[in-house]
Amino acid sequence: METITRFDEVIEKLPVFLNSLRSSPALNRNNLGQVPKRGIYAFYEEEVPIYVGRSDRLRKRLFEHSQPGSTHNSATFAFNLAVEEADKRGIQLPSLPRETLQHDPAFRELYSRAKERVSRMDIRVVEVTDPIDQTVFEVYAALELETPYNTFENH
Repeated sequence: METITRFDEVIEKLPVFLNSLRSSPALNRNNLGQVPKRGIYAFYEEEVPIYVGRSDRLRKRLFEHSQPGSTHNSATFAFNLAVEEADKRGIQLPSLPRETLQHDPAFRELYSRAKERVSRMDIRVVEVTDPIDQTVFEVYAALELETPYNTFENH
């Protein structure tokens, strides 16, 4: 008889978590309903999933993505949207560390607009309490949902 490893147990849960995420009600920043404390979230724009994240403090984390005062560390998704918008507009951003760039006048306006954009997105959430399950499921969900803004690059 084959022994089921801890990793196999995690892998078996992934489709179940994904189904729960996909079928969860679409929420918005102003109506987070009964958001669990820990889990995985996906931002949707025009009913298309575009970013997946995880947190052990979901409600607070969801707000951080779009609060005007959030920084590059707490609103990374919006930061990446702003960088993309600058590129689309042909705006040459200075080669600065993220912490400095967020205060650059040309970038600051784009970053502010990106946080506003995130604040209007729908959000789907699934409770996942185990940190290993969260870690593996975040990557799995991003791959399965084909979210364009999950790069998993270090910054």
